[in-house]
Amino acid sequence: MTPPAVAAPGAPCPTCSAPLADDLRFVVWCPACEWNVDPLAGSVADADGRTARRRARRRKAERAVAEQMYAEAVKAAEAASPRPARGRAWSAAMAIAALVHLSTAVVTVTSLWWLATGPVVLRVLGVPGLALAVLLRPRLGRVRRGDEWSLTRAKAPALYGLADRVASAAGAPPVHLIRATGEFNASYGKVGLRRRRVLTLGLPLWEILTPQERIALLAHEFGHAVNGDNRRGLWLDSAVRGLVEWHRLTRPDRGATSGSGLIMLIAGWVANAVMLVVHKAVETVLLTLHRCTLRTGQQAEYLADLLAVRVGSANATRTLLESMLLGESVEAFFHRRRFAPMVKRPASAGSRPTQDAEVWRELREYLDSLPEAERRRRLRLSALRMGSVDRTHPPTYLRVALVETRGALEAEVVADEAETAAVQSELAGRRAAVVALHTEFW
Repeated sequence: MTPPAVAAPGAPCPTCSAPLADDLRFVVWCPACEWNVDPLAGSVADADGRTARRRARRRKAERAVAEQMYAEAVKAAEAASPRPARGRAWSAAMAIAALVHLSTAVVTVTSLWWLATGPVVLRVLGVPGLALAVLLRPRLGRVRRGDEWSLTRAKAPALYGLADRVASAAGAPPVHLIRATGEFNASYGKVGLRRRRVLTLGLPLWEILTPQERIALLAHEFGHAVNGDNRRGLWLDSAVRGLVEWHRLTRPDRGATSGSGLIMLIAGWVANAVMLVVHKAVETVLLTLHRCTLRTGQQAEYLADLLAVRVGSANATRTLLESMLLGESVEAFFHRRRFAPMVKRPASAGSRPTQDAEVWRELREYLDSLPEAERRRRLRLSALRMGSVDRTHPPTYLRVALVETRGALEAEVVADEAETAAVQSELAGRRAAVVALHTEFW
């Protein structure tokens, strides 16, 4: 395996002799010719040539699909199309969801019929059948009672007021509940039979954003209420949740093949073999559903970005997307705070709320110290590796490119200093909980 390329501090680029980006906290690379922009690329290729070629072919195919969907998003933006087009793939996804719900209904009805009218043998089989139907029921999502991350309107009127203003500008209904969690992410969804709208804000992401970037973030999330994202509809979303539960329940148990008796050992192997077949079948259905909804899902993400541009401004949306690339740096910061040897501060050093505020201040200062060259490198890595927030989102560099096509659009919603301060005050308790979550050994 070839080790990653290195260069001495202050030395010119070994390829083009241009000055290097040589902040030793980060990868040393050349912004001019992109030497060492991805120091792991050569090591992966040298590890297994056949595997590397296979990955390269797969990456090339993924890139072609992603760029085609980006071109469609540009056309939709120019035509002011409010929703992604629905084609055969969407119809196939809805049909698969129907089969998932039908299979659960068949198991339920059959088990009830056996229990009500069947002979003794069928009644005995009806009990586990009904239990299986309960396990395989569609999951509608829920927020558990007493959730420590939830904020009510009474406890956070300023935050809800800002969210309501952004939702109104986006043409979306107001949310029923806002959660402030410790994840570097944000999400919007509907849960329960009543389909209550829930907005989740990850404070590690929220805290590193400017007030206007936060508005762009809210606008993007509310965009999922109006952009025709079929993945979030009751029919498809509940089917996917049910399949995920099936996938979890059918995972083979390795402990079942470690029994002491021969009969138990054989029974364990047989049971695992059957479970493996079912597990792989469910996995295939999940993958098929993902592929069927990939196009409309990514188009919906692009449309949500365009809505963020209109409501929060083009510049704030672009810098928001670039900030999404800093998740590893945020994780590394909290990792150092948790495991670095530190002397416990005396009580006179300040109260716990003061110490919590200090952690967030240090995080923002650390991210502000990232050189522009490192930010550019991470955006370039998104292009080289087709990096995205997750599998359902388009590559981040294409999302940035789409935002840049919209020009310098001004914001429709702006928060003043008083409103921003009020929101931050309401989140103080959740910020302290997140600090405790990520630095529990500190």
